[in-house]
Parts: sequence; C-alpha cells; structure tokens
Amino acid sequence: MDTLQREYERFGPWVAPIEELQDIPQQFLRYQKLIAEAAFAFKIPINVERRNVKQGMPLYHTVVVFRKDDLLLLQRTGKDIHATEIPYNEIQYLQYVGNVLVGEMLLGTADQIHVLNFNPVETEPVEKGIGIIRKSYLQQGTRLNVDAIEEHQDNNSLFYGNLIAQQFKGEDVRVVQYQPPIGLKKNPGKALEPNSPAQEPVLQDSIFLTNGNELITINRIEETKLPEKADHGYRYTFVPAHNILGVMLEPDDTNDVVQNLSFILKETKVVLLVGPEFPVQKLKSILNI
Repeated sequence: MDTLQREYERFGPWVAPIEELQDIPQQFLRYQKLIAEAAFAFKIPINVERRNVKQGMPLYHTVVVFRKDDLLLLQRTGKDIHATEIPYNEIQYLQYVGNVLVGEMLLGTADQIHVLNFNPVETEPVEKGIGIIRKSYLQQGTRLNVDAIEEHQDNNSLFYGNLIAQQFKGEDVRVVQYQPPIGLKKNPGKALEPNSPAQEPVLQDSIFLTNGNELITINRIEETKLPEKADHGYRYTFVPAHNILGVMLEPDDTNDVVQNLSFILKETKVVLLVGPEFPVQKLKSILNI
C-alpha cells in the first residue's frame, strides 16, 4: 500500500502513536532517524472532519518525540518544520487539561510556555508521554515532607476522588489539602453545601496532592463560575518539588473573597485561586519552605 494512501485511510482526528516508520507523516520524514531512535513519539492531527480529508494533504501539524534526556517538539507551519529541544530538567511544571471538546498539554520552562492542543477522544498517547516527562524531570534526593500531612484529609469530592483513582493507579499519592467550593458574594468564605441551590458566583473546588516528589493540583478549568453554568473540564498541574522556591498568598484584584496562591518557580510561577482560610503555612511545612 502506498504510504500516502495508508496515512489517509488510517487518519482520525485524534492523537496517534508513531510505532513504525510508515506512521511518520510525510512532512516530518527529514526527522525519521530521530523519531525512529526515540523511546516514544506521537503525532497530533490537523483540526478537520474526516469527511473533508483528501489523500495527499498534510494531515498532522505536530510530532512530539520523547528521547532519553529531552523532548523534541516538531511543529509544522506551512512548508516549514520548526524543531524545539526541551530538556526534561528545564521543565518547571507540566499541565494537562481534560475537557469534552479540547485537550491540552502545557510545558512551562523558564523561557517559554509550550502549549499543545488536541482532540481528547484518544488520550492514551498523551498520558504515556506525560508519564515519561514526570519520571524524567525529577531531581534525585528531593522529597517533600510527607510526615507533615494529616492521615485523614477531608475530601468530599466524588469527582476528584474518581480522577485520582483513574490517573494515579499504582502511585502512592496523599491528599495535602482540599479547597471546598465557596460563595463569592452572600456568604464570603463559607463553604457551600453539596447541591447548594445558591445562584451566586462560586469558587469551584480544587485539591492538592503529593507523591513525595511532586506537588500535584487538580482544579476546574473555570476556577469561578455561576452554579447553572456547566463546566466538565479539569486541569492537572504537576510541579517537581525541587522547582518550588517559595509560596505566596495574596489578595485577588477581581474579588475580595478569593486569594491568589502562587508557587514561585525559576523565572515563572503557577497561580491558583483559593479561599480566605486556605492554610498556606501548612502547605509551606510540607514543601519544606
């Protein structure tokens, strides 16, 4: 079978692993040796419906190559391919967004934030790549103070409980802190009861975890929203323990109730919204700060 015909017949609007030379998109063949020698690679398709695809047209815009010490990001712009080498030890944090319509993987370095968007109908290749990064960006000998974590954390979120069970199979993760949803107008700082009928804007809940090597947060895509507005998306943020230089808790400019919780990294930071009673000192003790 002709290579272009094979690519056309196997095309779907989802991320696909590159398992043999014939899986490499034609526009990326100049890098076939690097791709073939890599531990793993996947390709991200153009955003087009299957019925509008024609044989021979460029069907993939990005190839991500996972090597021993770095990640090679190959991105097509017109007829050109832009190659970016990202050493694992330069990745300050990693984010993975799951949503009904759009998935996202974000790599934050001191110099740049690299964002990859994809169709979330097939996430296994992306999750495998994330696993490689998480194993490769850690610094030996850096551990969080897990002894400071209370054994029984109050987490009443079935949603997050299911995500944790699915995402961290085989990992020893502990809940550091759970931020319950709170009202932003009528009852500032008060946790809302499950299925609360209140129509005021709310800060959605979030959860902080650790496996001893990383601080992991899971929060909603829309951190604040009206109760009647649907939000099925969620965001994982993974930060290696050795990258966290400090933690800051500051008032938010847009609302008097919520606060900005900032994890200070090298030349960048990760910011999440939390409630007014968030125990930042407890978090600092776990982070050894």
